[in-house]
Formats: sequence, structure tokens, C-alpha cells
Amino acid sequence: MVSESIQQDGSWRRLWGVSAYRLLIASAIAILVQLPVSKNFLDIGARNHPLSVVTLVAAGMSMLYLLLLLMRFPGQARWHLWSQVLVDTVLVLLLLHYGGGINGPFSILPFLLLVSVASLLRGKGAFLFVWVLLLLLVIESLQGGMASVHPLFGQLFIYILALIAVAVLADSLVRSLDRGNRLAIQRDQELFNLNVLNQEIVQQMDVGVLVLDQYNRVILSNPIARKLSGYRFWGNVPVAIDLVQARLAAMLIKNQGDDNEVLVPLGSGDPALKDQTQSLMVRKIALPGSPFRLLLLRDASVLRAMEREAQLAALGRLAANIAHEIRNPLSVIRHAANLLDESMENASSRHLFEILERETVRINAIVESVLEMARPGPAHLEPIALSSWLPKLLAQLQTDPQLADMHVLVQDISASLLIYADPAQVRQVFWNLLHNTAQYAVDEDGLVRVEISAERYGKEQIMLTLRDFGSGIRPEVMERIFEPFFTTNSRGTGLGLPMVRELIQMNGGNVLCENHPDRGAVFRIFLPCWDPHEEAA
Repeated sequence: MVSESIQQDGSWRRLWGVSAYRLLIASAIAILVQLPVSKNFLDIGARNHPLSVVTLVAAGMSMLYLLLLLMRFPGQARWHLWSQVLVDTVLVLLLLHYGGGINGPFSILPFLLLVSVASLLRGKGAFLFVWVLLLLLVIESLQGGMASVHPLFGQLFIYILALIAVAVLADSLVRSLDRGNRLAIQRDQELFNLNVLNQEIVQQMDVGVLVLDQYNRVILSNPIARKLSGYRFWGNVPVAIDLVQARLAAMLIKNQGDDNEVLVPLGSGDPALKDQTQSLMVRKIALPGSPFRLLLLRDASVLRAMEREAQLAALGRLAANIAHEIRNPLSVIRHAANLLDESMENASSRHLFEILERETVRINAIVESVLEMARPGPAHLEPIALSSWLPKLLAQLQTDPQLADMHVLVQDISASLLIYADPAQVRQVFWNLLHNTAQYAVDEDGLVRVEISAERYGKEQIMLTLRDFGSGIRPEVMERIFEPFFTTNSRGTGLGLPMVRELIQMNGGNVLCENHPDRGAVFRIFLPCWDPHEEAA
């Protein structure tokens, strides 16, 4: 159906082109014959009046035919093709008859007729018409109607040969043009299909794709890229990259010749959104010989989550070996050190055993952390009243020597705020966060201060906020604080904050970290709330 439609459109285009030239030539001949001076350079003898009538009829029919063609009446192109060929043949024969035959000024018209017929009919139909036209010309010449003086047979023979040669050349040219047009249409269709396929592939990719032109305008994007960029006013027209995402535009300016993957922070938004994109991994790809460039966007948090899953999987495989290969020998070493310490009287030697004891305890803590991180127990959820439970928990935690000097201020918490979580796991979360604060959040006065508050967040969550007054967290560190084994402390394990996030997620919540505008770091913990009225209902 598509090929037939294309052929029909091609036939109509040929008809319009030939008809326009036909009207131009017919009008020019009609004007030329009607001029008063036409007798001086047109040797048409006494047949001036019928020739004038024929030229006017030809011009009028050409104009009428062009109007019918523009209206596509009748609707079939083949009727127009044959009617135009037949009408042109009659008119050309009449012009030759009244214009002096092949010796007259209109002897060139049969050649033009052959070219138009070859363009309209194509193939065997055009050649059949050529022989019909030649037969009519020979009959008219032998009867003497085309010229006042009979042309010699040699002149007629040469004229016929010229007509045949023009017909063959015209047909060959038309065939070549047809092949070229068919190849061009086929190539255009292939390019169109390939473009559609490429766009479909781009739309279905699991990586965000932005295609930029030489003016840094986005001309193509896929759904993931539109979501990751945060731009909401996408349309069908190119849009400047600095409008889509200003930090991407800044990255392009800063890394003009660099195709490596770059981390682009986008800033924080609504902290309750678990899937929020706060940073992107962006790779710029230049296309050689093309003004276009590609930007590949990936959510950095998703990549970190994948890395974390891989690390946890490796950690789980390692944990079983650690339990048997390290803990048992470590217990033996610690017990042997204690026995030796009892038999030693030298104070300096006893100091060495204290170091051995401390480091053995530290190694054992690392093993315990790894085991707990790799094989966390299931969460046993129950309602927890924060206003009474949290002060008791903090009092218990501050019996730890490392937390004893910490100044903890708990804001007023409404008695109606109840979280639905595992108390033991939430206790572990606070223990890890406060130990992390004790190590990294010493303020200008050498003190460690923490403010804790709780408030309702939406209908289904409660937000616990822990703020310290230290120097805050550097941006490059902020991106990785929840990665297992990442630490800036040479004596740290890098498992405290990853364990916090793992435990919070096991309880159906989420944890985010950001720097406070004034000073220090803020941890926001979102946990499900518990409503006794809804539970009763």
C-alpha cells in the first residue's frame, strides 16, 4: 500500500510538471502566432487563420487541463496520463499540418512530445506511442498535408531516425531517473526505519541519554534522562542544556575535552524521597565527524547501591570464614595473653599486654561488626513511645566511656509520637550514630554536642533528627559515608554508618545526611509511625 501511494504521488508530480511546461510552450506559441509581425519570420503561408485558432485552442486546453489536474479530477492518475498524451499528439499534428510540416517552424514539437511521453508513460507504452507517431508523420508527409512542397524521402528518413534516437535517449534517461528515484526513496525509507529503531533503542535504554547539538541544546532525550535531570517542561523543540540542568551545563564548560565519567552533584531536595537523585554520574561522548554529542546519565545513588550490594554479597561469603578462622584463634590469643599477664611482674611488660588486650578487643569488635553487617537478624517490630523510651536509651548509652562526656539535648517530643520498629535495632542505630559523632564532631570548644528531635512527617512517617555542631562533612566524603568499609579514620572499620542504613531499611525506613547551614552535620531518620486508633480499627 505504501509503494502504491508513492507511485501515485510520483505520477501526479510528473503530470503537474509536464502540464506546466505544456502550458508555457502553448502560450508562447499562441502569442507568437497572434503577433502582427509573425508573418515576417514565420513562413506559414495562407494558413495563418487556422493556425491562430489551433494555438489559441492549445493554450486554452492547456490551462483548463492544468486546473483539472490541480483538482485531481478525475481521481485516477492514469486517465490524466493517456488523455494528456492523446491531446498533445492531436495538437502537435495540427500545428505541424498548419505550420508547414517538418520544413516549418514547428518541426521541433514532435521531439518535445516524445520527451514528455517518455516521462509520462514510461517503458513499452512510450515506445508504442513512438511508432504510432512515426506512422502518422509518414502518412501525413506522403499525402503532402504537412508542407506545401513534398520533402525528399531522404530528408523524411533522417527526420524519422532523429525522432527514434530522441525517443531512445529520452526513455534511457527517464529509466535512469526512475532507478535513481527508487533508490533514493528506498534509502530514505531505510534511514527513516533506522532512525525510528535508534530512537526506540534510546527510549528503552536503562541509562539516561541526552543528545546535544553544536549549540548545547537537547534535541533528543529518553525518559530516564528526563527524570534524572529534574526538568519538567520537555517538548518537541530543542531546549538549552543550562535550562534543563545548570550543573550539567557547568560540567560541559569545565570538562570540554574530557570524555571520562564525572560526578555531578545536584543538591538535596525533599529528604523524605527515598528514590531522590542527589548526584549523577555523567559521561560525555563526542561523535567524530558530527556536530552532536551524547551525555549518558546514571543515578550515582543507584550505582552506589549496586556496589554496596556487591560488597555485602562478598561480605556474606567472607563472614562464614571469619567466624571460624579468626574468632577462635583470637580467643586463644586473648586467653594466653591474660595468663602471661598474671605471671609478669615487670610494669613495662604489663603495659605491652594491655596493648595486646586492647587491640585484640578491637579486632574482635571488627569481626562482630562484619558478622552483624553480613547476617542481620530479622526486625521484630513493635510500637515505641519516643518521649519515654528515647531518654532512657540515651542514659544507657552514655554509660559507655566514649559517650560519657557528650552533651545530648533532646527537644520536647510529643507523647503521641510512636514509631513502629525493632527496639534493639534502633538502639544499635543510635549507638553507631553517637559513636560516629564522638569521633568526628568535636566543636571549636573541644566539646561534642548533639541535638535530637522528633516530629511527624506526613501521615505514615516520623522523622528523627540528630544534629551535631562539628565542622560538617566534606562533599566528596558525603557521597560515600554509607559505603561499607569507607572511612577517613585509620583506626575505623567503615561499617558503622552502612550498618545504620541497613538496620533502618530493615525497619521500613530511610536515612539521609546533609550539612546544616550554620554548622555541623544532620542525620534524618524516617521510620514508620504507629497509630493505636488505626490499629484498633
